[in-house]
Amino acid sequence: MKYVLSCFLIFCLCLTSCTSQKKLQVETPFEIGNATCQQYAGGREESGSGTELRIPISLLENSDVELNEVYFRGKQVKALVNTVDHQKMIVVRISNEMSDSSETKSLNLNSDEAVISYIENGEAKFTKISGIKQKQPLIYNGVPKN
Repeated sequence: MKYVLSCFLIFCLCLTSCTSQKKLQVETPFEIGNATCQQYAGGREESGSGTELRIPISLLENSDVELNEVYFRGKQVKALVNTVDHQKMIVVRISNEMSDSSETKSLNLNSDEAVISYIENGEAKFTKISGIKQKQPLIYNGVPKN
């Protein structure tokens, strides 16, 4: 009896476990503009280096959408919406020191692709962005030595 109960429990856990393959939405409740990414390097060692990803987005004011995370180049980062030049954008800075995310690896993204996860009406959804344009690296100057 214990064997049957154990097998049943394991079977139920397998059915309810998360799948590694995310179902990507083609239509989203928001519009996505042309995304760009740019590598940066600080002028001082403690400034760090990495990549900044900018995704123009137009969220409806009364929509029930909450942006969650961005998956890009093996990393998983919290999506933050900022206003840049009078336009709403998801702006994420991905430090070179960040470790890779196993979830991002399972998405099999190219270097010019990203996935945005969001919650709409309590349900987690994902949408893919392709054709992210790579800009010239931004290298900040260090403090001048006297």
